[in-house]
Amino acid sequence: MKKLIKISGVSVLGLIGVIYLATAGFLWWSETTLRVEPVNESIYSRSKDLHHIELIDDGLLSLKKRIELIDSAKNSIDLEFFIYEIDIAGQIITQKLIEAARRGVKVRLLVDFAAPVFVLKTAYAKQLKKNNIEVKYYNTTNNLRIVSVQHRSHRKLLIIDNTVAMTGGRNIGDDYFNLSSHYNFLDSDIVIRGPIVDSILKSFNLYWMSNYADHPDPKQGDVALLGEVFFTKTKASEEILDSIKNLPLSEGSTYKSGKCNDIEFITDFPGVSLNNRQVFKYLSLALNEAKSKIYGESPYFVLRPDGISLLKELSAKGIKQDYLTNSLYSTDAFYTVSALTNSLGSIRDTGVNLYAYSGDKPIDYLSSINGVSERWGTHSKRAVIDNQHFIIGTYNVDPRSANLNSEVLIICRNSPELATHMSSSIKTRISKAWPVVESGKSYFTNLIKSASIYQVIKFIVVLPVAELFKFLL
Repeated sequence: MKKLIKISGVSVLGLIGVIYLATAGFLWWSETTLRVEPVNESIYSRSKDLHHIELIDDGLLSLKKRIELIDSAKNSIDLEFFIYEIDIAGQIITQKLIEAARRGVKVRLLVDFAAPVFVLKTAYAKQLKKNNIEVKYYNTTNNLRIVSVQHRSHRKLLIIDNTVAMTGGRNIGDDYFNLSSHYNFLDSDIVIRGPIVDSILKSFNLYWMSNYADHPDPKQGDVALLGEVFFTKTKASEEILDSIKNLPLSEGSTYKSGKCNDIEFITDFPGVSLNNRQVFKYLSLALNEAKSKIYGESPYFVLRPDGISLLKELSAKGIKQDYLTNSLYSTDAFYTVSALTNSLGSIRDTGVNLYAYSGDKPIDYLSSINGVSERWGTHSKRAVIDNQHFIIGTYNVDPRSANLNSEVLIICRNSPELATHMSSSIKTRISKAWPVVESGKSYFTNLIKSASIYQVIKFIVVLPVAELFKFLL
């Protein structure tokens, strides 16, 4: 009991600090002058030419595909990620990039500088530069600029030779590739070949050349402290590579290839201004095309008032909507479940069905790695409309993606084979979820089902703050 009281006390003090910092940040919201760039509409491109598409749901298959793409590169590899971990997955990808650079491929890596998740520090960037890999950091603003520092590039891109692009929910880290011993993400990727890749590359170049992108400070980072482990093959990384070597990239529940003759690419311009965040507008337009049914999946489900209104309008038109998100047990961000709890009444009134993932090992589990965690949570950002059109990208259903982060959205229309595959994948995950809002009723207890006492205490303590500052979640 004393331990719980102590934990609660520390949590309360921490929340008071958060409130203070967030309030102070408001003072800078409209006054910040840090690298303010012109307000722009989103980068938008639509093509009705033939595009070859691959949809990948399994983490090990996704890692295998990334390796194949990097190995196939002849001229250039461009990568952009919100998180680039220093773990086995990061080690494997990095080694493959070094091999590509050594055979003359130009490699550029843009990594977001968000303090809570940033680990690819200057010493690593220096070592990568020695191996002919150029690294830049996105938005290195001082953390004292509380709101400006909230603007992050949440984009995830791998572009090979300006001919093939891969995007979706996965960052670079063990959690995203079925390799973590503490927690793993259920996620989804799309691989695209076709003319739209040129627009995707142009967006990468825009971010790479932006005033927000900096080379690491050459005066910082002692390479000698690193050793060579991260940059050389190890027994652990070799075992992973051996285990995925024979995994088939063949048609199945976690892999599907097909064609798209009507594809859109949308992403935000760099910049602090809220007016630079336009992806939600295009997402709304796509959802409004629905005639009967929408399946959706997002790791967080924190709606702005316009999001609530959108769901209501769709229901009023007779559109059935089923959405999957995380429970308190399956999430990696407990405070988002607190914010969701505060909105349960509003969500119930929209007429949608909302399900919380149980945290169980997925049905279509391909991992053969020993010691992988039994706790899983969804991290996919996708939707299917009428089993005809699908949406996939980096956009979470939360105010942070709408208000603060730069995101990527891919919309494919009139591709029933691929859309049906994606909806089947979402329904499979829903089969291992609990109803939170269903048929006009809400089930709060399912949101916290299976959660530990510690998770529940944090969840309860943060409830009032999550409501007050959900625009930052």
